[in-house]
Parts: sequence; C-alpha cells; structure tokens
Amino acid sequence: MPQLTSRRKAQIAARTLGNIMRNRPITVSFEITYNCNAHCEHCDLGAYVDEPRLGPEVFAQWLARLQPAVAQISGGEPLLRKDIVEIVRAMRARDDIAVFVLTTNVQNMTEKKYHELREAGLDQYSFSLDYPDQRHNAFRHLRENFERMSTLVPKLAALGNRDIVLACVVQSDNFRDLPRLAQLAREWGVAINFSTYNALRTRKTHYLNSTPNDLAELSAVVDRLASMQREGYPIVTSEWTMRQMVRFFRERSMPRCRAGERFMIVNPWGKLTPCGMCRDHYDDPAQFRERFTRTNTCTECYTAIRANSEKSPYRLMVDALRAARN
Repeated sequence: MPQLTSRRKAQIAARTLGNIMRNRPITVSFEITYNCNAHCEHCDLGAYVDEPRLGPEVFAQWLARLQPAVAQISGGEPLLRKDIVEIVRAMRARDDIAVFVLTTNVQNMTEKKYHELREAGLDQYSFSLDYPDQRHNAFRHLRENFERMSTLVPKLAALGNRDIVLACVVQSDNFRDLPRLAQLAREWGVAINFSTYNALRTRKTHYLNSTPNDLAELSAVVDRLASMQREGYPIVTSEWTMRQMVRFFRERSMPRCRAGERFMIVNPWGKLTPCGMCRDHYDDPAQFRERFTRTNTCTECYTAIRANSEKSPYRLMVDALRAARN
C-alpha cells in the first residue's frame, strides 16, 4: 500500500536511509494552496487567501532539489487548483522514485479526477475522515461530505489499485470511534491512518485528550486497534506510533521536533516552511536549518508527517516490513 515495484521500493528505502545520513528531509509536503472549501474546527484555514498561483515547474524544481522519499501534495484543498494534474505530472517528470501522496477532503474528487491523477504519476490518495457518520459533515462544514465519501470511496477501491488511505485526526470527541472507523475502512476496501490533534492552529484545547479517564480509555482504544491490526484490519499506523500518540496526549509534549531535517513544507509562495502550524518561511534549506532548526524547541505537536519522518532507521525498517506483509 500503495502498489510499487520491488525495484522502486528498494530505491525509496535507499533514498530514505541516504537522506537520514545526510540530514535531508524524508518527507516534504507541497502545500500548493492555502485556500480551502472546508472550515474544519481543528484548522485555521478556510477563509480566502490572496496568494500567487505558482506554475507546476516551481514545485517540480523544489522536488528535484530536495529529493524526499515521500512527496505529499496538500493544502488547503489541493483540488481547488485547476492545474493539479499538471502539477503532479511536472513533479513526476523530475522524480520517478518518490512516493506521491495527495491529501484531500474529497469534496471535489471525482472518478475522472482520480484516474487523471493516477495517470499523471500519483501513487496514493489520503482522504480526510474524522467520524464514521454525519458528524464529519458538521465538523468540517462540508455539505454531505460523509455521504459523498460513502459512495465514491468503495467505488474507487473496487478498481483494485490499493491506493486509498483514510486519514483521521484523533481528538477528544472522536477517539472512541477509532475502532468503528477502522471497520469502516475495511468495509470500504481501503486503509486508515491516524494522526494526533494539536492546538497550535486554533488553540482549541478542548479537543486534546487530557483527563485521566479519557487517557485511560484512549490507551484501551489503542489496545483494541493493535489487536485489530493483528487480525488483519487495514490500519497503517504502527502500534508503536499509536502508543506514542497516547504519550503525546498524556504529556502534552513530544520533544525534539526535527522540522527542517526530517520533514518540511514548500508553501504556495515557493518558500520553505517548518510545518502546517509554524508558517515562518525560508529561501533555502541552509537558511532554514540555521534560522529555525538549530534553535527550534517546539514540542506541541505529533502529527503523522512528524511521527513517520522522525522514526529511527530501525523503526522505519520494522514498520516498512509490517506494511509490506499487509
């Protein structure tokens, strides 16, 4: 997940280890727009953003320069870019190794667009889903988004490409639903990945799991998810990472953020940015490391991009082998 040739898997593994050794990013998120058609309760985007519409080649040039193992194409809502297919195609022309992942809320996704993006070089689709029912619509302020996903996702999954992953942000009002979301993923024929909520964007601390009872219950939910994973449920997030998620909520902290080393963002202005919560911008990796990474003391998030990029080589290998068996 996704389906890759053995040769390309070996190339991705070699690039990952090489980038770790050279302090180059494993994952780069290309946030091609900050505009979004949703107004999610856990995000500060959604209002109109006056931004440049940089051509596909700008993002392709950054990809060629940074050479990550994983290139995430995101936003905002990336499908608001009418040239999204051209962006993916231009990036793929510069790099035939990196895994390309599109993160979307699915509201503008169609079967036609799915095929166009695959043909342009996309490997995987990350579809945001935070509740297993209509609560999702209210939370993201998207009309009938859950119903749309309920129809479209199984239809796309039936094509047999194994390239769709549901992306769920874990927070205080949905963590009890995680097993049901995993069941839903299996029913739809797709996988699911979990990421922890943080309050850096909105300061809505009530979405953080914080009470002793909630933390104990969250730990029990992780026990259940780990058991489901062993039973064959399509849960991408490793048990180790899920345990770390509980630790983050318990301690309200995850030390040693490695933004600029293991991961970074290219923003809509073609500048480098630490993460989706800190939008300081830099002109090149050396400036980034000097002005941000060397003095960065932030501990307030444990997003999926950070959790996956900051693993040790051993942990990366263990989790990659587990995923390859599924």
